Amino acid sequence: MKSLNRYRKQTLYMLFLTLPISIIGFVLTVTFTALGLALTPLWIGLPILHATLRAAHGFMRFDLDLQRRLLSPAAAEELPAPAVPDTFRYRDMFTQSKRYAPLLYWLLKLPIAVLQFAAAVVFPLCGTCIILSPLVYIVLSRYGIEIFNDDVVLNVLLPTLTAYQRSWIASGIGLAMVLVGFVVLNGTSASSVRWLGGLSAAAPVGSSNDSTAWIPATEG
Repeated sequence: MKSLNRYRKQTLYMLFLTLPISIIGFVLTVTFTALGLALTPLWIGLPILHATLRAAHGFMRFDLDLQRRLLSPAAAEELPAPAVPDTFRYRDMFTQSKRYAPLLYWLLKLPIAVLQFAAAVVFPLCGTCIILSPLVYIVLSRYGIEIFNDDVVLNVLLPTLTAYQRSWIASGIGLAMVLVGFVVLNGTSASSVRWLGGLSAAAPVGSSNDSTAWIPATEG
């Protein structure tokens, strides 16, 4: 029962959350990072870049926390501990490459989210719809709509079966897709958190105790 509940949560996350979260994280992080770097010579870009990196790190932790909840307790324990947010100076943005780990996270998360969304649509969603083929056949036949009668593939593979019997064959295929989706979604969830979670662990933790932003000295 716990595995089934976890499978349901993984499906809902990949259908409704992973793609919107990844698009928002990608667009905001890339846009404001580029804006901050471009305006750095005018100094106004420094606070923009600083705020962007902090927000991207926090959003990354939020997404990883959601994904960790989709895993079994045993799989979650094997993952690296997420980095704790820390303060850093403006100077650290140009001397510590690990500050840009959240940027790399969202660059990689977007294509992964597309694959996860496609897997959730193909296996659990489409599989569940195909399982209902016998019910769909019964309902449509009452309105004079026949399905599975003139199917080219089924006419070759199963020429002796009736349309109703073919609907049960289709239902079995849908069940197989749902079962395959259980393995695929669980594997992609664990791989995504394990791979992308390494970026969160690589992000600096408490590397700077000075929360004062670096500001160039003024003359006089």
